[in-house]
Amino acid sequence: MITNKRIMRVFYNFYRATLLLVFSAFLASCQGNESSKANDSSKLAFEIVVIDSVQVEDVLASLFLFQYATEEYLFFRDAGASKIFVFDRTGKPVTEWAKTGDVPGVFSMVADNLSLTPEGNLLITDKVHGLIVFSREGEVLLQNRVYQYQTGFHGFINIFRKNQVIGKNGKTYVLHHLDLMDDIQEVGQAFFEKRMNLLMTDLETRETKQLIPFPNESKFLAGLAYPFEDFRPRFFFDQSKEKLYLMFQNEPVLYTYSWKGEIPVLESSQRLELDEFYENEGLEYGQVPYGVLNGTQLGFPFPSSIESLEMVGEVFLIHYKPGPSPSALPDWEKVKNGSADESLKISVRQQQQWKTVALVDGKVFPVSRPAMWNDSYRVIDEELWWMKPLSKDKEDESFTVYRGKLQLMD
Repeated sequence: MITNKRIMRVFYNFYRATLLLVFSAFLASCQGNESSKANDSSKLAFEIVVIDSVQVEDVLASLFLFQYATEEYLFFRDAGASKIFVFDRTGKPVTEWAKTGDVPGVFSMVADNLSLTPEGNLLITDKVHGLIVFSREGEVLLQNRVYQYQTGFHGFINIFRKNQVIGKNGKTYVLHHLDLMDDIQEVGQAFFEKRMNLLMTDLETRETKQLIPFPNESKFLAGLAYPFEDFRPRFFFDQSKEKLYLMFQNEPVLYTYSWKGEIPVLESSQRLELDEFYENEGLEYGQVPYGVLNGTQLGFPFPSSIESLEMVGEVFLIHYKPGPSPSALPDWEKVKNGSADESLKISVRQQQQWKTVALVDGKVFPVSRPAMWNDSYRVIDEELWWMKPLSKDKEDESFTVYRGKLQLMD
């Protein structure tokens, strides 16, 4: 039976494909005149627009986060209480359950945002308790120990994807990473040369492999030490093309791997011109004591960082946090320590606004987006989901989730 929803999906995919063909043709038509191409392409921009929304009500939670959506259900969690909420697509509650204390399946508030397996089960990668798979009702189906205990936990509260469930060679895996993944005894060149930057866990056998060393051209092999926030990876695997795309957080370079065999093979790299993205220059190894590998402790209080890497159709969607130029750093410090006047606060806060860009045919274009709670979104089946910003003057008990699409601006 063909439902209205499926008809709309077909129409939507046709519309998107047509839009991208028109866009590609436009770019190609500009190839013959370089000055004209620069002038015309600079005017292009994308926007994220609302398709519809769902409101869930009567929610008591300390840190309520949207997590995932299927044809039938919406999934949320209270990160402060390690609790899962399930609603139907109209916003009516289906079930809720918690995993706290000394119980099987307990997960922490620093767990990554959940994903779904092909069977519709919930998957969480947790820096404290490892990899866990639950049924929708909360039954623990799989629990794998943490791969490597961590020296610290870092990251902002957001709903971006942090892992990816993939199918490869007839098996189901999860791609994920932890902050460190190595047993640090000494921070030196050998640490960066031997480090592998992705984990791949077989969800049937629970076997975990390490993948992806630093590419030879990466700055992280240049003989200096960096905060480990800088080299945590953002990644996306395109199953249809068997391509893995990866960026390190403080290196604005997109690495493309062919992944037809067991091991991803680096094909190309592209340095991206991201407005107000400033890279850390690194430190001498002697300046980095054991166990101190975060930016604040090492004197990098405002690092630029890639926060999300996704594909929407044929478009890369990159969300990043800008940083201060060397000349602007004193102003950012004044705002941080409370010594700035109101006009300087406003100026710096405008500079600190996180940015989203679209990468098409190697070119970077700005993306306009609506207000989003914690400035983050989730890409599900080429659609974008985000939460309405919370109220400033009261505690929310109802929450609105928007579903949207990426399109060219008029």
